[in-house]
Amino acid sequence: MGSTEEAREYAAMDHTEANESFVQALLQHGCDRGDLLDIGTGPGDIPLLLVQKTKDAEVTAIDLSDEMLKIARLKVAHAGHSLRIRLMHADAKGLPFADRHFDGVFSNTILHHVSDPVAYFRDARRVLRDGGALVIRDLVRPAKEAEVDALVDRYAASATAYARGLFRASLIAAYTIDEVRDFMAQSGLADASVEMTSDRHMTIWIDRR
Repeated sequence: MGSTEEAREYAAMDHTEANESFVQALLQHGCDRGDLLDIGTGPGDIPLLLVQKTKDAEVTAIDLSDEMLKIARLKVAHAGHSLRIRLMHADAKGLPFADRHFDGVFSNTILHHVSDPVAYFRDARRVLRDGGALVIRDLVRPAKEAEVDALVDRYAASATAYARGLFRASLIAAYTIDEVRDFMAQSGLADASVEMTSDRHMTIWIDRR
């Protein structure tokens, strides 16, 4: 989502229910305090929700899209959370942080945009401190075209045609759970759990210990 149009269309879509459920997953698995990393923050909605619900979380939020970061910076500044949310331009496949740097790492619906999932998982694990929490959620590719159509109709019925196209493309580009398990095994995340957690999402997690 590198273009201005894509960023604006994505940011304008109503992700309220999905974002709230993801933040609840962060709270559930202990990814809610300390120095946290958000990989692929997009318009910054997840870190904003998280810091509003917690007192002890500071988030470094990265994205590869300058257009998304422009939107996120405006939202963070308007909400008055610039001291707790640090926005950075960075690549999920080559994170510019030291090993075991973060108390928690999270990422919401970015995996299907990443060209090298194994590198993405490996780097997410590399920067996570021992005993830290990790929560990654992404879309799951439907088995049939009719299932894609049904999900688009269910969750993007009121969106623009362009936004519906973005959602459809994301569903088609997403991975299956079996494919993700293979990526995890190759990248040192074999100890993480992964489950289908909605009719269109999977969640990967390591609880804080």
